[in-house]
Amino acid sequence: MKLFYIGAFGLLGVYARYATGLLAAKYLASPFPHGTFLINIVGSFLIGVAYVLGAERSVLSADLRIGIAVGFLGGFTTFSSYSLEISRLIEERELWCAGLYFSLSSILGILGAFSGLYLARKFFNGGAA
Repeated sequence: MKLFYIGAFGLLGVYARYATGLLAAKYLASPFPHGTFLINIVGSFLIGVAYVLGAERSVLSADLRIGIAVGFLGGFTTFSSYSLEISRLIEERELWCAGLYFSLSSILGILGAFSGLYLARKFFNGGAA
């Protein structure tokens, strides 16, 4: 059942992300990435709710919680998992790990994106970077 929930909710999450992005672009047009920003904040809130209802309160079955967290929110935004992991590290007083995870993920993620942009442009655009 877990795999069914992940797939079904994942499909819904992908569509929800796409629709949210379209609506944000239509109504909040500016250089600021409103759609992604909104998706990340809403997804972070929802994964917190899913964690409490599933892992702490047992209102949701384990399979359903995984379907929501991994499926829906994984399709909607993986930023929510990142936010939950940092929040849990802070709650557990693992401040060094939380700070390291936050810093390295941000810095290396941006460096990875720039590297991907550079290399893809270099190799798929006749060598011009």
